[in-house]
Amino acid sequence: MGFHRVLTIAAVLALTVLAIPSSRAVDLSHKIEELNYYEWTAVAPVVIAGKSLGENGRYIEFRVNHALRGPVEPGEMIRIDLKYANRNRRRSDYRHALKMPQGTDFIVVLENPQPARDGRRVFRMARGIRSVRELPLEAQQGVLDAVATFLEIQNYKNDKVTWKRMGQMLEATNPLVVRNALEQMFKFRRGTLDHLLSLRPLFDHPDPTIREQAARLAGQIVGRHGTDHVVPEEEALMAELIGVARRDDTVESRVAATQALAAFGVARVETVLDEIAATDPDQNVRYSAQKILLEYRQERELEAQRPRLDETAN
Repeated sequence: MGFHRVLTIAAVLALTVLAIPSSRAVDLSHKIEELNYYEWTAVAPVVIAGKSLGENGRYIEFRVNHALRGPVEPGEMIRIDLKYANRNRRRSDYRHALKMPQGTDFIVVLENPQPARDGRRVFRMARGIRSVRELPLEAQQGVLDAVATFLEIQNYKNDKVTWKRMGQMLEATNPLVVRNALEQMFKFRRGTLDHLLSLRPLFDHPDPTIREQAARLAGQIVGRHGTDHVVPEEEALMAELIGVARRDDTVESRVAATQALAAFGVARVETVLDEIAATDPDQNVRYSAQKILLEYRQERELEAQRPRLDETAN
């Protein structure tokens, strides 16, 4: 493995860790869907990153190092109303109160400021106790750059511009930017045939989440648009997805690619799906292929019976 490849994988792994909220700040009693950074920041008029200086009564004293959005200045000392967020949390989801340990770096989404107390402005959290994400030192700049990109897009307040930029973000070098773009485009079904050429290099991305999301989005695009339009370089795209379905080292990516293959028409990939259903070492991948084949063959059997049923009815 080349030196540059090692560096790329190391950077991706660091950003993957940063994309996961730290349990030091928020303790969940059960799993709750976590918003991506694009959606998480969308509701907040103020987005900052900086360092907790510790608790002061009901407040967290906080030094702003990066003013990403809103009427805040780098270097400003503010107070975050921690007690209000903890008091209003849903205790069935969050058994324990939010902690922001002194000396820890965080990115925080806030409401507009309230009147100052003792010379420092007070802010409430825009998403309650889900307003805080820890920023470890490694690859911190990658997260800040990604969030700045998302905020820039949100500030346009233009749907057409938003989705144009999302498509461009598929080719970004920052993996956090790519992951957010893939998730948004899949969730809102905004992928087009033109995006397929940008997706194909992602099937070999060192981040397994990106490989999985790229395969899912490609399958969604082909399923929605491939019937009525020509799919660019369709045979090459299908071959690359077959490669992911057969050989990717993560179960999630193989499942996503297997499901995406059905969008090309099961008859075209039936042999490949049979192979996956019989030989993949993971039961989730085998099940995905078996389910596609079962539904296809049941439908084919019904189609074969229809002429006989029509004759009987007559």
